[in-house]
Amino acid sequence: MLWWLEAMAALFSLAAMAYLSLAFWTMGRWHPLLPERDASATDEAVCDWPGISVLKPLYGDGDYLYLALRSFCKQDYPIFEIVFGVQRPTDPAIAVVQRLQAEFPDLSLRWVCTETRIGSNPKVNNLAGILAACRYDSLVISDADITVGPHYLRRICAPLQNREVGVVTCLYRACPVATFWSRVLASQVNSLFLPSVLVAARLGPNIFCGGATMALRRATLEAFGGLPRLANQLADDYWLGAYSRELGQRTWLVNYVVDTVVQEAGFRAFYQHALRWSRTTRAVQPLGYSFSFLSYPLPLVLVLSPWMGFWGGLPLGVVLVLRLVYHKRVEHKLSAESSFGVALLGDFLGLWIWFHALFVRHVAWRGSQFAIDADGRMDGHDGAT
Repeated sequence: MLWWLEAMAALFSLAAMAYLSLAFWTMGRWHPLLPERDASATDEAVCDWPGISVLKPLYGDGDYLYLALRSFCKQDYPIFEIVFGVQRPTDPAIAVVQRLQAEFPDLSLRWVCTETRIGSNPKVNNLAGILAACRYDSLVISDADITVGPHYLRRICAPLQNREVGVVTCLYRACPVATFWSRVLASQVNSLFLPSVLVAARLGPNIFCGGATMALRRATLEAFGGLPRLANQLADDYWLGAYSRELGQRTWLVNYVVDTVVQEAGFRAFYQHALRWSRTTRAVQPLGYSFSFLSYPLPLVLVLSPWMGFWGGLPLGVVLVLRLVYHKRVEHKLSAESSFGVALLGDFLGLWIWFHALFVRHVAWRGSQFAIDADGRMDGHDGAT
């Protein structure tokens, strides 16, 4: 066997073990505030809470949509409105909003149906119609399937009082339904994606901005060109943060974790969802994505172990033990029990999906196919992925 192949295999194995150790250490120092623990008001000293417009783009009526939207209606916040948006008058989500309007008659809950189209991203098109109906200058954009605690708005909007902060965002915990593939996807989110964001934020300024929560001032949105600059981007959430940073403002990652329900019924739904996420990451961080295979240490070391000769089994055993301990730490931090076997399957599929996303040119989203160019811009497409 060529000595340089052994050396490269050993180097990548050591790098993967180093990443896993760093992720384990970072998770140990992290103390997230989960929705079920959000029982007391924020300690942030804010004298004058601004009025907030919560923007909720909707598409269809998922099994958990009512509960997710209802959690936003129970906010302990002095002045806020929720504006829901659909782009079809027959969208079943309208009935859910009307149910909430009847249940919370004292809240400012409104829905708009517009066919606004400013680009190829369906979510941004929906947001454009919603934004036109919003009253306040503090905006919170949140995906439809997000569930939060009662003090969510206080904790999210407190950092916006600092004028150096442009966008406030947070991480999310995946809560699977009973299906097997939803548990695999939840494992990938909780034990692979979430820690990778924490590690990156620990090593440098935070550049993560997720669609689960994006809070910003209307003036910031207008200063970088508004929603039209996001209208053709697959990673609209990332670019919202990036354009804010171009203005010299920070993207603030709060220590709050929201919940999202993952409901993938079968392998195809799981794979399309995970592939779209990976392709999105590659679009916005091509260099970082190229080295992110190191965040799958167990399958990576298993693939490399035959190239390390007699000593190949040693790093494999070390990584397996570290991965088990790390799995338990993630479970503890997120209060999310999951099977270690499911987590390992998620790791192996994750490495394959990472490889697949290097070549894919189309993604599936909301039942449609979108072509993605090298810069992450999207166009409607009817072809296969």
